[in-house]
Amino acid sequence: MELADFWREHPSAAVAFSGGADSAFLLWSACQAGADVRAYFVRSAFQPAFELADAERLAAQLGVPLTVLEVDVLADPQVAANPPDRCYHCKRRLFAAVLERAARDGYRVVVDGTNASDDLSDRPGARALAELAVLSPLRLCGLTKAEVRRRSREAGLFTWDKPAYACLATRVPAGRPLTAADLRRVEAGETALAGLGFRDFRLRLTAEGGKLQVPEDQLPRVLARRPEILEALAPLVGAVTLDLVPRPRTAPADGAREDCVAELRCNLDDMTGEDIAFAAERLLAAGALDVWTTPIAMKKGRPAVLLTCLCREAEQARFTDLLLCHTTTLGVRRTVCERTCLARTVETRDGIRVKTASGRGVTKAKAEFEDLADAARREDRPLADIRRERGL
Repeated sequence: MELADFWREHPSAAVAFSGGADSAFLLWSACQAGADVRAYFVRSAFQPAFELADAERLAAQLGVPLTVLEVDVLADPQVAANPPDRCYHCKRRLFAAVLERAARDGYRVVVDGTNASDDLSDRPGARALAELAVLSPLRLCGLTKAEVRRRSREAGLFTWDKPAYACLATRVPAGRPLTAADLRRVEAGETALAGLGFRDFRLRLTAEGGKLQVPEDQLPRVLARRPEILEALAPLVGAVTLDLVPRPRTAPADGAREDCVAELRCNLDDMTGEDIAFAAERLLAAGALDVWTTPIAMKKGRPAVLLTCLCREAEQARFTDLLLCHTTTLGVRRTVCERTCLARTVETRDGIRVKTASGRGVTKAKAEFEDLADAARREDRPLADIRRERGL
């Protein structure tokens, strides 16, 4: 069954809308099919503020009416006690509220964003949805998470690469009673971490304090920003620990990765060009990601050179020392920058290395210049001919 077929069979439905990638695509597909739908967002102590903001933003873009329901989940003793099957009791309460309001609004069918990749054997909440007869069109149509993200990107939905976000209650160990205060502390801590540039992470409460879990590529950034992290989290959770087992990514790599790098800069007005070139050579040999120079004018019109060194965030102290060692500067300025990098591969075509970068729907290829030049020298022909014949 295709989604279009589902909407032909169910031309009127209430969409349980969390603001995440799955329910966002489901809502978009309903609009594309011309279905009569209304979105319902349940606000409780388990949902962070940004989820509602995302839901409101997407509903406004699609022109779909959004109803926000307030549900006090902690008023249910079976939820507040936080047993291993807490999700079952919570889903029963939340979806019962959606069903009741949807029926009042004239919708007899309620759908949610469960997809074909979701392992229902590990989701007590799925049992509640089955009992309440909530339909899951993405799962019924065999759409996996990867396919939902691919189609969402093609549709231009900003949620296409949004990390999966389990509710705040999952940050509290099963068996530890849930309190509004604990949930507010977790939300404040995760908001602070997002402000520091982290993504797709979790802050879990422990008996001693809080444990931070991040994807592998963000582990160096945690160490580099340790003072800021402690300043933000210690007042909220007490002792802060780092899980050395990387957290699996829930957002697509899609051939691209996010990381942070440091730009180190210094102004040089008393070094020769040869000396600056030697300093740049030493920085690159030490593992700098890139080094470049920019002509500038300093006070009294003195010509000078701005030397910039790009390095990994965790290595900025080492490269600061190298700049101080190999140049005449008395100080080094530092800026930490977030960047998105396309995935890169190298292959050989007719003896010429070709670098390919891809991701975010973009693919770029470039031949290694020295290989092209060597071929042109060997054959005693113009570079343009070598490029044209090899399709480079």
